[in-house]
Amino acid sequence: MDSTHALPSLTITQTVARQTPRSEFGPTLARAAREVVRTGAGLVGGMIPGGPITSAAISSVSSVVASGVASSVGSTTVPVKGGASVGGSGAGQGDAWDLMEAQKLMNAEGQKFNMAYLQLQNEMQQESREHNAISNIMKVRHDSAKAAINNIR
Repeated sequence: MDSTHALPSLTITQTVARQTPRSEFGPTLARAAREVVRTGAGLVGGMIPGGPITSAAISSVSSVVASGVASSVGSTTVPVKGGASVGGSGAGQGDAWDLMEAQKLMNAEGQKFNMAYLQLQNEMQQESREHNAISNIMKVRHDSAKAAINNIR
């Protein structure tokens, strides 16, 4: 048999220590969420009527989200209603109720954002209906003028 078609001999590599740095999922997810909310607030704030208010609301939600995610990973404080803050590492000190209050605030901000988005959708649908109506009227006028010209010939 020809030696060019022979299979190479099997080699076994010894196991080596991990070469890439170990990174935990929670902090990586928190950084990504903060970045998405931060960049999204700037983009959406310019498109929605009342943009500065919405942008400020999104920014405040991003701080609550970032604090909430960080508190699940380590020790931090979470802002709650009335300007108070809650430590993120103590157990049995009412943290669950304070976090629930923070979640309620975040849900309220989310509802405001959803209402603004719904209003934007309604305005876009209205504009689309108006455009379709005008387009249909212009088409009918064009077709009638064309028919009249063809009848004269």
